[in-house]
Amino acid sequence: LERIPWLWRRLSFNYKITIRNLFRYQRRFWMTVMGIGGCAALIVTAFGLRGSIFDIMDKQFDEIYGHTAQIGMVNAVTPTELREITDTLDGNALVDGWLLCRSETLSAQTEEYTVDATLMVAADQQALEPLIHLRHRTEDTPVTLPDDGVVLTEKLASLLGVGPGDSITLDGDERVEVVVADITEHYIQHYIYMTDAYYESVFGQIPEQNLILADYPTGDPDAESLERELVGLDGVSSLTRVEDTRNTYGSSLASVDYAVVLIIVCAAALAFVVLYNLTNINITERMRELATLKVLGFYDRELSAYIYRENVILTVFGVGIGMLMGKLLHQWLILTVEIDMLMFGRTLSLPSYLYAVVLTILFSLIVNLAAHRKLKHIDMVESLKTVE
Repeated sequence: LERIPWLWRRLSFNYKITIRNLFRYQRRFWMTVMGIGGCAALIVTAFGLRGSIFDIMDKQFDEIYGHTAQIGMVNAVTPTELREITDTLDGNALVDGWLLCRSETLSAQTEEYTVDATLMVAADQQALEPLIHLRHRTEDTPVTLPDDGVVLTEKLASLLGVGPGDSITLDGDERVEVVVADITEHYIQHYIYMTDAYYESVFGQIPEQNLILADYPTGDPDAESLERELVGLDGVSSLTRVEDTRNTYGSSLASVDYAVVLIIVCAAALAFVVLYNLTNINITERMRELATLKVLGFYDRELSAYIYRENVILTVFGVGIGMLMGKLLHQWLILTVEIDMLMFGRTLSLPSYLYAVVLTILFSLIVNLAAHRKLKHIDMVESLKTVE
């Protein structure tokens, strides 16, 4: 640094001494930096884990799903029963839109893997789009649902190890092979989207509709009377609110908050133990140096600032490394804890980083306050022996 005059001249004497000490005790420097980095990484991971799990609720049920209810119909519904259902929906001012489609459970297979999935068959993408938004997670280009291929949800495609242009086998009432046209963002369960025309070409028959996706404000008091009216119709077998499904998944994932608190407590303990012990060792090994400074006229606050400056710089380095470590740890943990039927969020939000920075700095300040008490009790006479 002395060979960089424009930088060296701008440093005060105190900062020159601080920098000398940091580079002089390199082992302690890296131990402290990695300890603080581990603390910050754990906090980033804790908040990132919570965000990745609970953000999928908003993305799935607020952004991807445009419908608020699913109305299941009886097997072999008659035209008269179907007309009663559609007339009820069309005649109610609460209903913003609805879509008649087919839903069936089957297995999606490749040579290496088999996954249970739900096949959704709609007239075309234009009819499906208002009620289920197909989109890519990592790019802005639109998802295309053609008449010569299917669209897979992202986690399903990942499990099967396929992409656009590949073929998979659908094993339900019949066994057919279909071409993957595109991949869409999706987080809960596995879906395969197909048009009526492609269904007819691969299965050799016209799809029999058994499900209606409807969009109406479920929180409206009049919605309950609409639902009672629909459930009372002969052609309706079930009515499921999307909000109820969301609450079910949300309650099952609520225990994640306990894991987040546990990780933060462990991170706090790590930060305190590492920082406190390394600061303690630092003071003990330099006891005579610090006693000499007191003899030369350093007040307690000045002596504490002499040590604090080192801790602050180490904390800054540690937090910087911790952000990178936290991102890598978060990505690994998300892929590790994820179950087959769910896909957690892959991105870390800015608040996760901010919380980690603030909490790590807070832990560091607490350690500095504890170190100040030790520095105040340094005995100059006992520390400086006869040799000095």
